[in-house]
Amino acid sequence: MTLASPPSGLLTMAVGRRTAALGRFAGGGSAVVIGAGTMRTLLLILAMVLLAAAPVMAADTPIEAAPGNAAPNDPAAGSPRASIVKFYDALLEVMKTAKQLGFGGRAERLAPVIDATFDMREMTRLTLGSAGKSLTAEQFDQLVESFRRYTVASYADNFDDYNGERFVVGEARQAAGGQTVVPSKLVFAGNNPPVSLDYVMRQSEGRWGITDIFAEGSVSQVAMRRSEFVSLLRREGYDTLLKTIETKTAALATKG
Repeated sequence: MTLASPPSGLLTMAVGRRTAALGRFAGGGSAVVIGAGTMRTLLLILAMVLLAAAPVMAADTPIEAAPGNAAPNDPAAGSPRASIVKFYDALLEVMKTAKQLGFGGRAERLAPVIDATFDMREMTRLTLGSAGKSLTAEQFDQLVESFRRYTVASYADNFDDYNGERFVVGEARQAAGGQTVVPSKLVFAGNNPPVSLDYVMRQSEGRWGITDIFAEGSVSQVAMRRSEFVSLLRREGYDTLLKTIETKTAALATKG
């Protein structure tokens, strides 16, 4: 399984798949070698990306929502946990047929899943921060779409195999600042320790969408993406940033 995140890798796993050499990360891009065989990396998502490859299971010890904050798990409002479960289920299907699908087929299958699970506009807004104030509405929209294509290409590139991994998904809970977080763990085959992947989610227009991903509880996809792309925006301008993202996306397609 090849895994990556935007600018670079988010979480680099050494041969033991756990020696956490936390590298750069941003949300959907180049792969980083992390181990033997086809399991070259585990870099998250942004979509980023992170990845999955096995039946989604309920947490061994369910993580309970904080008292008085049951709304995130209210079926009437749509469940953020259910969104992550569906996301992993779709990724699993692509992983198991990755070789037959090829890059183009994987991208076609994953695009609607990513659109349904990620709040790309909010992720882009959080990534840009105050730097986004310099952009016109049209430029912002172009960046959102560019990040979207980059994320889809990254997942299509990364989900190219299946080695028996699985995800365990906990219940949504309220975190500091009122954020809704869906905790999960990537469990490897064998005796290798699992890796935690926590999704920050927001409800907008009737659906829950991912706005950030934390690896091992502290590595933020949005923060890592900001460190790479915002500096480029401020240093060389909007056109260079857009071209850089599009070039990375095209390179992934060619590679696949």
